[in-house]
Amino acid sequence: MEENWWCRVYANNLSERGITTPESAYQMTEVGILFYQILRLTASFRYALVGVEVDEFRTYSELLEDLPDLSIPGLVLAQNLTAEFETMPGFKQFNSTHIWRPYEGETYTPLKGSPDFKKQLDELLSLATI
Repeated sequence: MEENWWCRVYANNLSERGITTPESAYQMTEVGILFYQILRLTASFRYALVGVEVDEFRTYSELLEDLPDLSIPGLVLAQNLTAEFETMPGFKQFNSTHIWRPYEGETYTPLKGSPDFKKQLDELLSLATI
């Protein structure tokens, strides 16, 4: 048994459905930065990732399996996880015990956030197949 533990942390009064407006992207980015500031003060975790729908991998073994090819912004890794790799391109020092791919913030995508835009695009794409 891998003894995997993970948690979901979210702030009150923020979207629980993802990035739906430019304002929610800004607010979630601000909360993301605050969370990374807290993480920087601790050494008692193997890996961490902040964002919306951050379920790229769910278990420690999945993380290790994908480790050489990971390029996820905001991913924080304990240095002992990466000891067998000569380099981890794109990763920088996070604190004395961890490295990370710097966080890039959250992004608002109008086609995902607006049902009207999505419908208009779907109509346009259906015309293109005629």
